[in-house]
Amino acid sequence: MSATALLPGQAATAPASLGVTDEPDVSGRSFAAARWVAVASVGNVVLSFGVFLVLARLIEPAEFGLVAVAAVFIDILQIVARGGLPDAVVQQADLDEAFAATAFWVTLASSVVYAAALVGLSWPIAWLLDLPELRPALCALSACFVISALGAIHEARLQRSFGFRKLALRALGANILGGAAALALALADYGVWSLVVQRLVATGATTLLTWAAMPWVPARRLDLAAARRQLAFGSRVFSTNLLLVFSIRSQEVIAAYFLSTTDVGHLRLAWRCIDLVSQVAVIPFSAVALTTYARLQDRPADLAAAFHDFTRTSAFLALPAFFGMAAVAPTLIPFLFGDQWHDAAPVLRILALLAPEFVVTSMLWMIFTALGRSGTALKLAGVQFGIGAVAAILTGPFGLSALVIGHVVRAYLFSPLIVARAGRFVPVSNGGLVGVLLPATACAGAMAAVVLLMQEPIHAGLGDRLGLFACVSLGMMAYGALALVFLRPTVRAALGFFVRRGG
Repeated sequence: MSATALLPGQAATAPASLGVTDEPDVSGRSFAAARWVAVASVGNVVLSFGVFLVLARLIEPAEFGLVAVAAVFIDILQIVARGGLPDAVVQQADLDEAFAATAFWVTLASSVVYAAALVGLSWPIAWLLDLPELRPALCALSACFVISALGAIHEARLQRSFGFRKLALRALGANILGGAAALALALADYGVWSLVVQRLVATGATTLLTWAAMPWVPARRLDLAAARRQLAFGSRVFSTNLLLVFSIRSQEVIAAYFLSTTDVGHLRLAWRCIDLVSQVAVIPFSAVALTTYARLQDRPADLAAAFHDFTRTSAFLALPAFFGMAAVAPTLIPFLFGDQWHDAAPVLRILALLAPEFVVTSMLWMIFTALGRSGTALKLAGVQFGIGAVAAILTGPFGLSALVIGHVVRAYLFSPLIVARAGRFVPVSNGGLVGVLLPATACAGAMAAVVLLMQEPIHAGLGDRLGLFACVSLGMMAYGALALVFLRPTVRAALGFFVRRGG
């Protein structure tokens, strides 16, 4: 598909673009944008992790589990409410005012409908899961739909213009306000509601700061032809995103059904640790991937090269963090969150095995959207969700660890099929990705093995707290030494990402 490709039914004579046109150095702009996302992500990680540490000591695992179950429905319906329309705006080669305004009003209207639907469904959901206290949390969190929709198209326009610096600073400000509200309420013994308010405040701040960064007022008009094109494209995109999110978050619902909210809390905390690493080492690249791929959609070789660059650099940064975190998890989890969370350590160790697959798929799915192949992505996501749901239902009754192992096995069995299908449109392959991932994976695995072998005598000599710091330091030195020997080109590329390209 060419760079001027149109959505289904779009006229060939599109009006002048309101966004940016293709730039000669798309890769340079992408890495500069990713650098800003990475810088802000470090701040967000420090801030959110600090807030999370305090909340984990003030709020019981069962209460965390309750909000995690509520967040499943919020996150899933949030995707439905957006309808894939922000992605349609980003993917447009030429964006006109009628298209943008229509996307805004359709997104807002659908969000109002889904907010009302969730309020109506809150009682049967709470009854089905035998969690009566879930109902008021769902009703309150339903407001997130409307609040988020008010800034969704503004955010998409910022993404089109590579405005990731503004988006990154916006996220940091919203996290500060949400975290402050949560801490104030948790200290006042509001329990679950501190987490609910945190999300509401952060969502509201995100929208307000997005308006400030993109002061665009949508026209009061609705182009029905544009709406039909948007819904045709967006329905496939949001259905794909919905299935991808539910493939992970359905574990929490199934754990709540077969196990307990405490198990859900342990699972959520383990995923939270995975998320913290991904905020620094994965999301900065995946956040700019769709915009980059869309600009390169008529140059498949360059698109594949960008995908490999993102994957290689992300793996170099993410894999040692995931594997190292898994190695020290039994000491790290109680040290950070308290002894009541020690059962989350084996769950984190299992999830960390997903690291190479997680990096690849985080960069891969946007290729289908950028190329207008959202129907292909939808079919793949549907099959993945179906296999994952069956695996979770079969393994859930055997305990939390069995459920998580089933998820990891499913991921590694199915992801090669996603790569093979993407290979029909751009020159990527499973063999090529093995070559991209193997050096960093081998070095990270060797580092984790060194830490596992040495941590028992280290802890015996220094105690748990000093031993933890010593093991982390040992892991960093081991990976650094291995990287200088076996990953020199990747080290140079990573330094270029932060310094030369970013500068």
